[in-house]
Amino acid sequence: MRIFLDQDDVCNTFTMYALHQLGCKVSSADYAAYPRHVGYDIVAAANWLGGRQYTVPDFWNSIGREVWATVPESEVFPWLLEEASRLVGRENVCIATAPTKDPDCLAGKLEWIHRHFPVWMHRQYVLTPRKHFLARRGTVLIDDNEKNIRQFEAHGGGGVLMPRPWNSAWGREPLAYLEENLRRCRHLAQRQRFNG
Repeated sequence: MRIFLDQDDVCNTFTMYALHQLGCKVSSADYAAYPRHVGYDIVAAANWLGGRQYTVPDFWNSIGREVWATVPESEVFPWLLEEASRLVGRENVCIATAPTKDPDCLAGKLEWIHRHFPVWMHRQYVLTPRKHFLARRGTVLIDDNEKNIRQFEAHGGGGVLMPRPWNSAWGREPLAYLEENLRRCRHLAQRQRFNG
């Protein structure tokens, strides 16, 4: 079994931190302040919460390398990394993250990996917005984007949705929810292995 961990809003608090850095009146980890009615649209959230109105390119151009590199860890990150490596072994845990088209995003994400993940994870990452390319029997994606989870499952993998305001798991206590769903995925993988 392999576990793929999404970086932004699973391992860290990117959305709230970016909104805070752009002057929105939210704290860097207060997901309850996110305007749920905008769904999975950080630009619309920034426009709702802030004084400035962003176009999509303006918003993403405002997020520099330093923001990507300095995002705080999520509340579940230490537990999640430990639990994933315990369940499947260090060699079977991988970061799956989707950078923007800006090279500073990619550089900042890599800096974040080196600052927050242990050395054994520093070269265990995949950079792609097409996370379903990684899906197969015995793989699990932990992600906050419901579309990524649906596509991953449609391509044969298992999915665990990180509770965030823009998805249907919101309202669940993240640690308990992740624990319950990782256990479910592990049992499924064991049954698949047993059934050949």
